[in-house]
Amino acid sequence: MPDSWYEFDIHPAGRDDNIRKAVNERVRAYPELAPYRPMLLRILRQSARDAWDSGAVYCGCYADALDAETPVTAGLTMAVVDTRRDDGSSLDTDPQAMAKRFPAKQAQNADDTWQRVAVLELPSAGTAVRTEGVEDLPVPGTHRSARMITMQTFVRVPGSPDRVAVITATSPNLPLQDPFLELFDAISATFCFTYA
Repeated sequence: MPDSWYEFDIHPAGRDDNIRKAVNERVRAYPELAPYRPMLLRILRQSARDAWDSGAVYCGCYADALDAETPVTAGLTMAVVDTRRDDGSSLDTDPQAMAKRFPAKQAQNADDTWQRVAVLELPSAGTAVRTEGVEDLPVPGTHRSARMITMQTFVRVPGSPDRVAVITATSPNLPLQDPFLELFDAISATFCFTYA
């Protein structure tokens, strides 16, 4: 993760303390962030809760403020998904087969949602499937949705054909979609599997 991002344990037992420590360290290093401390804590706590509730095992967040009313935020989670169905069968995790399950979508106008789909090579993780675009995502715990810049990268877990690592990056700052998609691509490109 870039140095400007926050990384912390998302387990409920320690996440609030971890987030508070991370924000305090950042405010000490950058005193100009002090007025935004409550907003940073709120955004990071909500992101950590949402990540944990979605089954993520890792969460990184970016939060900054252009001013008191304009936060610039992004989040990245990593989850491992088991593709086995209740009947014992599995979804095909071959990258080409996975890519076919995601429809590309063209925007009909400047304010519309869109999605691109590609099969690509990650330097340390091999062949992956990537979706990116602007989507309306459900807001956890509500019946609402929020329009977000999104990138998801799907990588089959080596030696475990029923499991897929899913790296999901999002931001609500739609005017920054090109720079955020470039950043999400650069972060996702570092993904690798390590074994104890």
